[in-house]
Amino acid sequence: MIRITAIVFSLLAVGCGIASAEVRHPLDALEADEIVRAAAILRAAGHSDEATPILSLVLEAPEKGAVLAWKTGDNIPRQARAVIRKDRVNREFVIDLVSGQIVDVATIAGPGQPPVVFDEILAAIDIAVSNEAMQSGLKKRGITDFAALFCAPRTGGNFGAPFEQSRRVVKVDCFDLSNNPKNIFAAPIEGLFAIIDLESKEVLDVIDLGVVPVTQTSYSLDPDAQEKIRELNPVNIVAPQGSNIHVDGWNVSWQNWRFHMRWDMRAGLIVSMVQYDDRGTLRNVLYQGNLSEIYVPYQDTSEGWYYRNYMDEGDYGLGTTHSPLVPGADCPNNAVYKTPVMANPAGGADQLSDRICIFEQPTGSATWRHYDILTGDLNARPNVELVVRFIATVGNYDYVFDWVFDNKGQLTYRLGASGLDAVKGVASRSLDDKSAAADTAFGPLVAPGLAGIQHDHFFSLRLDVDIDGRENRFVRDKLVARRQPSDSKRKSIWQTERDVADTDSNAKYRLHLENPSLWRVESSSRENYLGYATSFALKPAANARPLVDEDDPPLARAGFVNYHLWVTPYRDDELWAGGHYSNQSAPGQGLPEWTSENRNVEDTDIVLWYTLGFHHVPSTEDWPVYNLGFNAITLRPYNFFDQNPAMDLPESLHQSSGP
Repeated sequence: MIRITAIVFSLLAVGCGIASAEVRHPLDALEADEIVRAAAILRAAGHSDEATPILSLVLEAPEKGAVLAWKTGDNIPRQARAVIRKDRVNREFVIDLVSGQIVDVATIAGPGQPPVVFDEILAAIDIAVSNEAMQSGLKKRGITDFAALFCAPRTGGNFGAPFEQSRRVVKVDCFDLSNNPKNIFAAPIEGLFAIIDLESKEVLDVIDLGVVPVTQTSYSLDPDAQEKIRELNPVNIVAPQGSNIHVDGWNVSWQNWRFHMRWDMRAGLIVSMVQYDDRGTLRNVLYQGNLSEIYVPYQDTSEGWYYRNYMDEGDYGLGTTHSPLVPGADCPNNAVYKTPVMANPAGGADQLSDRICIFEQPTGSATWRHYDILTGDLNARPNVELVVRFIATVGNYDYVFDWVFDNKGQLTYRLGASGLDAVKGVASRSLDDKSAAADTAFGPLVAPGLAGIQHDHFFSLRLDVDIDGRENRFVRDKLVARRQPSDSKRKSIWQTERDVADTDSNAKYRLHLENPSLWRVESSSRENYLGYATSFALKPAANARPLVDEDDPPLARAGFVNYHLWVTPYRDDELWAGGHYSNQSAPGQGLPEWTSENRNVEDTDIVLWYTLGFHHVPSTEDWPVYNLGFNAITLRPYNFFDQNPAMDLPESLHQSSGP
């Protein structure tokens, strides 16, 4: 299986080597020597060995109050949290790296599983392709070169089957690489898959639903395979007088923004300690922000597809599915790159070369402008933004994750999707075929013999807001139409009606065009010069909601998608919208469970959970790869400043290139 192993390692882009640097901040991610030390402490205590993969090993962040009180020069506490599954039991360990002691051990009950790691993925591929029943099914389809295969171990959720409650399992289906060696998802071998126990390394079942022709067409993404490449002059972002970005370790400053970054196996990039320099005073905006879960359910009820409902972050991890960045395409050529370090299942440390890029770019429009029609005075200020980006490739999907800071005082979380549609092998080659209606019941044809299955994408963003301090409240300014008295020259107008969230059980909201409202987080203690509570408003872009019934098994365990916004009190251990162990999880975990007790969210430390979603109905333009598209949510200052914070921008940053 040399071919398969090489392809998977290339696909997942596992870094190699070890990096080490001085820890400068309590929220700095674990360094290489700390990772190795933590793993050694676990082994020395008898909790792990070479046969026991470490499923997670990340920073155990200090208590929030301690971090906020920390100053440069103070001691930096360093602890790690490790997850190990041994003897079919999940255990978590908190390891003090200063004393070298394990300070906490917890056994985690329930059907939920930690994320699947690369070692398990590689083993599952070999187990599946070596199985006689799988080989028999492949031969029935005319496939005898088992080295010319790519197989995909997929998590399957939880539909109540006994093996889902007690075993750690994946379902493995395969793709024919004979005509598509560089596009591994282009030729699915439909209707044949194996259910594998990752711990016992046994095949629980092989399911063969019947032979469907495997496409023989080449769908290469290699530019050399294209008939013609369009001519295009290069377009570059340049900073002729030098960059405005200042990076010190994992601390970044740009214009008036200050923030910290760290890498996490599950979340990928975490942004923390976001502050705005308001004329010399650093004001808190966001303590921590990160993506807390991705939910992708496919809308096909057939035996080979019904189980495809992924919790990408909890099933695999965004940090562990990191992708290399391409200068000039993924990021401008003059971007600043950062190389995080991440634990591997063997207890070593991998250096992830240049997996984060930081760049500033003009938007091509003004931050603000005004032309005075009386005097002829024209004032316009250029709009420039800072982008912090990483990309994760989770199977066939490439997700682009951006934190965007601008000179308006706005902070935007922007995410994009590209990659390949998940295609199903079908008999129909066009809509004229007799089988076309049945073959396209769950998604349209995107190419001859390939149907793009319809699906959803839902992303839960965790925003631990600290607007001018930890004590905040969530306010909904409802826009309400009001009928006017008979003596008014207006029949009706709309006004705002203030509603302050009291408990997390009540603070669950959906976007409505018919009943719009302005969502804001206010400081409980600070006012601007006019007496308004300082605040930031949430400015949503396009969004969606689930279309299926709430009792559908996949949706029942992804309850966080039923609302666009949740508000909860801050808790150290409430980090993941779908629950701590969302792989094979039971229904109701995460936000639905936490918000069932009417906890206070008024004038206290609160967390926002914003769900951003879209429905994907594939088309022929989506094949063989579809174009990158973005959705976003913005935190916009609202009475936070005493006036427009962009008044001090220079008139123009334009560098003329003409005669």
